[in-house]
Amino acid sequence: MSITEHQIYLFFLILVRMSSMMVSAPIFSDRGIPVRVKIGLAGIISILLFPLVDQQHPQIGFNHLTALGLIMGEMFTGILIGFGMGLLFAGIRLAGEYVGVDMGFSMAQVFDPTYSQNLSVITSFKGILAMLLFLILNGHHFLIEAVVYSYRFVPIGGWSLSNLAIEKLILMSTKMFLLGIKIAAPALVALFLTSVAMGVIARTVPQMNIFFVGFPLRIFVGLTFIALGLPLFVYVFRNVLMEFQKDILHLLKVL
Repeated sequence: MSITEHQIYLFFLILVRMSSMMVSAPIFSDRGIPVRVKIGLAGIISILLFPLVDQQHPQIGFNHLTALGLIMGEMFTGILIGFGMGLLFAGIRLAGEYVGVDMGFSMAQVFDPTYSQNLSVITSFKGILAMLLFLILNGHHFLIEAVVYSYRFVPIGGWSLSNLAIEKLILMSTKMFLLGIKIAAPALVALFLTSVAMGVIARTVPQMNIFFVGFPLRIFVGLTFIALGLPLFVYVFRNVLMEFQKDILHLLKVL
C-alpha cells in the first residue's frame, strides 16, 4: 500500500494540532520533559489517531495557498485546549501567591523552570500538589481525549473564533480568579484574624515587640491552615477540574 500525498499532509496537520496542545498544556509543557520525548509522544499519538481522522477527511484541499491557513487553524485549536486547562493551574498559582504574600513569604521565592519565573514557596507547593492530583485524576488523559474529540466539531480547516467561544473563554478566565479565592480563603481568613488579634494585643500591651512575635505567628497560622485545608483543596480541585473539562469540550463545540 503506497502512501499518498494527501495522507502525508493529513498526518502533518494532525501532528501540528497534537503538538500545539502539548506545548501549551500543563504537565506536557513542563521543561523537565525532553523535547525529543514530547515530539515522539506527539508523533505516536498522531499515528494512532490518523486512521480515524483519515475517514473524516477524505480530501482537505491542501496546497500552497491554503497551507498556512490550515496550519494556523490546527495550531490555534491545539493551543486553545492546552490554554483552557492552563487556566486551572493559573488559579492555583494565584491562590499560592495570595497566601504566600500574606504570610510574609514574598521574599522567600524559588525559581520555577516550568514557568521561567520566581514563585513563592507556597505557590510552588500548591503547584506541585495540583500536578500530582491532575495526574491521579487522569487529567493528562483528558487532554489527549480532547484533541481526539475536537475533530468531531472542529474538522481540519473548519475552525473559527465565534462570539460564543470568546464568551466561554472569558467565563473560564473568571473561574480562574474564583478558584484562587476559594483555595486561599481559609488561610487568608485565619491570617486576617491573626492580624486583628495582634493589633489588639499591640494596643493592650504596647511594650511587646509585636513584629518579633507576629511574624513567626503568621507563618505558623498560615502553615497550619494550609495543612488543615488540604482535604478542601483536593475537593475543590476535583470539582473544578471536572468543570474545566466540560468547559473545554463546550468550547470546542462553539468554535
